[in-house]
Parts: sequence; C-alpha cells; structure tokens
Amino acid sequence: MGRLPLASAMSALLFFSAGPSRAEAPSPSLLTRLAAHAAAFEAMRTQASYALAGRLEEVDGDGKANGGVKEMRARVESDGATIKFVVVSYSEDGEDKTDEARTKARERAEKKARDAKAADEAKKKEVRMPFLATEQSRYVFDVAEHDKADPSRVRVTFVPVTKDETTIEGSAWVDERAGTVLSAGFKLSRTSMWIDYMHVQVEFGAATSLGPAVSKVSMDGKGGILFLRKRFHAQATLSDWRIMPGSLQPH
Repeated sequence: MGRLPLASAMSALLFFSAGPSRAEAPSPSLLTRLAAHAAAFEAMRTQASYALAGRLEEVDGDGKANGGVKEMRARVESDGATIKFVVVSYSEDGEDKTDEARTKARERAEKKARDAKAADEAKKKEVRMPFLATEQSRYVFDVAEHDKADPSRVRVTFVPVTKDETTIEGSAWVDERAGTVLSAGFKLSRTSMWIDYMHVQVEFGAATSLGPAVSKVSMDGKGGILFLRKRFHAQATLSDWRIMPGSLQPH
C-alpha cells in the first residue's frame, strides 16, 4: 500500500473472533466513508513523519530462521514537499553497518532527485489502498464476515477486476461505525520476475489527527536471482506519528 518501508500478502488477518456469513456487497455509505479514510492515508504519505523499527531474516520452508538477519531503526521525515529517510542504526548479523546504510540512503535520495522522470514512472506503479475513491472501480468488494463480539466490525474482501502490478487482493477488517480500516491482509496481484510471492499483513493501530495510521507491517515472501531463491520474513513497527499542521482533516 504505497511507499511504507518494508511493506508489501495473502490471507486475511483474523484479529477478531468471527464466524462465516453469506457474502454481500458493502453499502455505498460504508465505501464512501472508507474512501475518506483511504484519502487520509494517502495524505500521510507526504504530511506525516514517523519512527520505524524493522527486521528482515531468511527463513526455511517452515518459517523458521535459518539465515542472515538485518535490523534497522530509522525515521521518515516529511516537510510536506519532500520525504527524507534518516537511518538511526543498521546491522547485518549483529555487525554494525550504520554508516554504510546512511551512505546508500543518501545516494538513493540524490539519484531520485536527479532523475525526476524515473521518479514519476515509479509513482505510477505504486500500489494504493483499494478503498480510495479513484481505486474502487478497479475492485469487486464483498462483506465476508461479521465479528461475533462486535457486529459493527466486518471483514471486506477485495479482488481486482483486472489484475496488474498496481493491484492487490485480500481482505480488510473495517469498523462500519467509524468507516476506518482496522487491519488488512493481502498479496500482490502480479509480482516481478525476481519475486515468487509476497504476502503482507498490516495493522492500523496508531491514532493520529488524520485517523488510524499503520502501526505494524509483516511480510513473507520468496525471491532472488536465477536459482538463488530465498524465503524471507520481514516485520516493522511504526510509531511516533506526527502530522503536519494544516493537513487534510479527518472525516
């Protein structure tokens, strides 16, 4: 869902006890309110700063760690016009490589600034939240489950009408009363030749003036070059969200 670090998965998150029910289309009013939350989420891309703590490790077929481990702490700083990725610390298998990571981050930022055309092309290929008003016509939505403990919480599935590299498929638990996304699980509809699969789970547990923001992201996948295909698990926590004054107001 956009430019969040370490982000981009399959099965729906079952954070709430729920039972099966007959699928039905979400009401237009719910989709309208979810579109407002999605718009606020989009605004956070350029109007918010936050702290990030992430870990990536190679795993075996059972999901157990069996290889290298990379860990990073960073801050994403935004002034409303530009986004800066500030590396606080970085290590590989316990070896500190913070200076190297800072150099690479600076070089990537400089390259992006120099090549505006490439940046524009990359922006066109970004994956956006299916509930965004401009994205909804690209998907089919269904209410698949109701939370037994709280009927106002429902799981909405989303499947693209036409699959491409900018669409995802999965489901999200949403709060019908608030019109906000609580959590989501999805996979990329189409991956690159270097990625066999990529499954993502996202929690919207951070409170901000624009509404719920991402608090946790986890990702499982497999990919690599030629025959060197590796399975990996990555997770990141996002905290200390700060929204710029004057940003889009919450719905």
